Amino acid sequence: MKNALTLIIPYRKRQLAFYSFYNWLINSSNESQNLPDIIFIESDKTPSLGVQEKIEEIGLKYFFIHNDGVFHKTSLLNHGLNLVKTKYLMAYDIDLIPYKNSLLLHLELAKTAPLFLITGYRLMVQQSFIDHEDNLDLIIQQATISPEDQPSALKKHLTSHEKFGVLPLFRTEELHKIGGWDENFVGWGGEDQDIIQRYCQEGYNLCRVPDLVYLHLNHQHNSDWYSREIINKNREYYYQKYNHNGSNS
Repeated sequence: MKNALTLIIPYRKRQLAFYSFYNWLINSSNESQNLPDIIFIESDKTPSLGVQEKIEEIGLKYFFIHNDGVFHKTSLLNHGLNLVKTKYLMAYDIDLIPYKNSLLLHLELAKTAPLFLITGYRLMVQQSFIDHEDNLDLIIQQATISPEDQPSALKKHLTSHEKFGVLPLFRTEELHKIGGWDENFVGWGGEDQDIIQRYCQEGYNLCRVPDLVYLHLNHQHNSDWYSREIINKNREYYYQKYNHNGSNS
């Protein structure tokens, strides 16, 4: 995987998720798995020194962008996009942990399917922190289906052509062609569907693969980027942009 894939990770105040991801990285490295390049971008009032130290001690790229307002994820992703040197990239959420070899398989499938945008699934787990010694098989059996796979959301995917997939693996060159992420999405919601939709308009087909499973850690939402007002504003912008009927969203 080395030198083929970059993970861009925007971050703010998700310490338990960060340490779960960090443990996954260390364990994967100890098992001699090829790890992706990682661009870690924290945006807050001040840097999280413990997080910064952990990132830098294992040789990952850490960046800090001061922001005491709403978390602007799309801006951070575009900042990261301009730093990527690999053929493929993924906008990676820190609260997701790959189940077994999902990340490696994700890249291999993308390499063999050049006309497809390969995405996975997430399962909502009860735990806020996962250690590499935890029984992942038991955790996955106790997990629940994610919101985007509930009947009402699935119907929108099938009938309104809304596109959603977990951790789409993009070709870096193609993302540059479409101008990266739309920075009119500020805070939580809509930016992931938008980037998939715009990418697929360039001739790609969305493919969700059930063998690609990511465990979504349980956590509280940060009110400074996940409020009803922010969500509604982003959803309204998304539906206006694509003329979707969002009345059932």
